Amino acid sequence: MSYFKRKVDKWLDEWKNKKDKSPALIVGIRQCGKTESINHFAEENYTNVIKINFWDNPEYIRDFEGSLDVDSIISNISLHFPNIVIDPSNTLLYFDEIQECPKARLAFKNFKIDGRYDVIGSGSYLGINGYVIGDTTPVPTGYEDVHHMHTLDFEEFLWANGYTEEKNETIVNAFVTRKPVPDTVHNIYKELFTKYICVGGFPDAIKKYLDNHNLMESLRVNQNIIFDMKSDFGRRKNKDDKPVFKPNEVSRIQNAFDLIPIFLAKDNKRFVTSKISTGSSADKRDAIEYLRQAHIVNKVYNLESPSLPLAGNIKQNQFKLFPEDIGLLTALYGSETIIAINQGNLGMGKGAIYEAMVFDSLNKAGINTYYFAKESGLEIDFVIAYNGFSCLVEAKAKTGNTKSSKTVMNHPEHYGKTKLIKIGDYNVGEVGDILTIPHYMSFLLGKAPA
Repeated sequence: MSYFKRKVDKWLDEWKNKKDKSPALIVGIRQCGKTESINHFAEENYTNVIKINFWDNPEYIRDFEGSLDVDSIISNISLHFPNIVIDPSNTLLYFDEIQECPKARLAFKNFKIDGRYDVIGSGSYLGINGYVIGDTTPVPTGYEDVHHMHTLDFEEFLWANGYTEEKNETIVNAFVTRKPVPDTVHNIYKELFTKYICVGGFPDAIKKYLDNHNLMESLRVNQNIIFDMKSDFGRRKNKDDKPVFKPNEVSRIQNAFDLIPIFLAKDNKRFVTSKISTGSSADKRDAIEYLRQAHIVNKVYNLESPSLPLAGNIKQNQFKLFPEDIGLLTALYGSETIIAINQGNLGMGKGAIYEAMVFDSLNKAGINTYYFAKESGLEIDFVIAYNGFSCLVEAKAKTGNTKSSKTVMNHPEHYGKTKLIKIGDYNVGEVGDILTIPHYMSFLLGKAPA
């Protein structure tokens, strides 16, 4: 299978062409394609690549235990690669799973000041404060260019299926002009999006799907990813390379993860931390925080009011948890759910799937996402800042009741000025402050001008 074009490709190209760049740091959930994209970039742009994976080869950590002077580091590293001349003009230094060696990341400061070498680091657990327990190495704040990489979004899935940016201009233009997509085109993209919901965005799952278009085989890939992910929960270590988590702590993290599809299937979808098995309240919060900082789940907070600035109105103790990738959720629900999605007869479970799917699109588009719910029963699926306004977002499987949204919009004296984006089984349209788009266009909210 050929390389999948990814959005990080453009980011890396722009990074390389910066005159005064910092070392690059690519973070994201495991198996989202970080290593593959960086390797592809390296092959396209450098004569030599020095790649060090601190997870697979922990002996390299010793190279950073002494002086972090750039020449000292290069001298140490060069002993492992006797057949490569480390010429700064055509060599990339790539440190994979860099969270395993905090001093390698700290060395970014000296590499930035030195300015001779192109350096990239990547890792899946870089959001976890003090990943190596007992190590007090500071983070080189201000000396790294950070990019959060996701699994493939729907646009990247289209590229993988042969739908180039040029081929997708029809739906992009329809979104920008707010004109309906021709029915034939509309139906093609609806079908493609249905497949995306079932397959998700992990590269290995997409590759398996493209081999023979068998959704059950891509499901098995996603289930294996989930198994591997849950097995990794106990891999956090201290500075002596010994496990930090006790078996009951690992079990608590796994239980928090397992509860996500259960709460999303409920009417209000709010995650109830107290339902996590065993442990104090702080222990349960820590389990969720581990999943969040490992880029496995995302918190979507409830708002006191859906008015700008949204981040200033959050309720810290009320949130929904969504998996990083829609394929994780459909895999957790199992084969019968995927069959139902593909056949268009999901039934009562469609709310969880379609709300998670809209979140998947908004999150991967880099849009900060919240929701708004009151004890009275008023509830808005999502709230985002879009084009300078607070926008309510209704995520529906088909057509939906927007009574709560209309209540909020009709009372700006209570909730501020808001607009509405309806995402469902629609074509494109806009009337006043209400924009209607089909599910497959939701990724465009993060890129196309209005």
